[in-house]
Amino acid sequence: MNNAMVYGVANRVDFVIGDFIQLAPSLKGDVVFLSPPWGGPMYRDVESYKLDMLQPRDGYSLFQIAQSITPNIIMFLPRNVDLAQVEELAWLSSPPLTLEIEENFVGGRMKAVTAYFSCNAV
Repeated sequence: MNNAMVYGVANRVDFVIGDFIQLAPSLKGDVVFLSPPWGGPMYRDVESYKLDMLQPRDGYSLFQIAQSITPNIIMFLPRNVDLAQVEELAWLSSPPLTLEIEENFVGGRMKAVTAYFSCNAV
């Protein structure tokens, strides 16, 4: 909320606080931002982080739930996420979604990946 106020857009953002799984069926929006728990520090110990390792729901089911709200979805994921699986989310959608991947760096080190899905050309 603070960032929205700092950047002067708080009047254009609806903040919803609650359990996403329970609230999703009643939500409609322009964009859904997902930042699911990665399962604690163990995500760093695997070479390729699979979407089914997300907890408490796997990345595939979270994405499917988000699609019931909007095709414009942003997922904040571990740096070692299996990008082939992320791409799969885009092309398995009907219609297939456009995907843009952003690598997030802090202090010169990659910390995470942000995946932007949309029904519009980028």
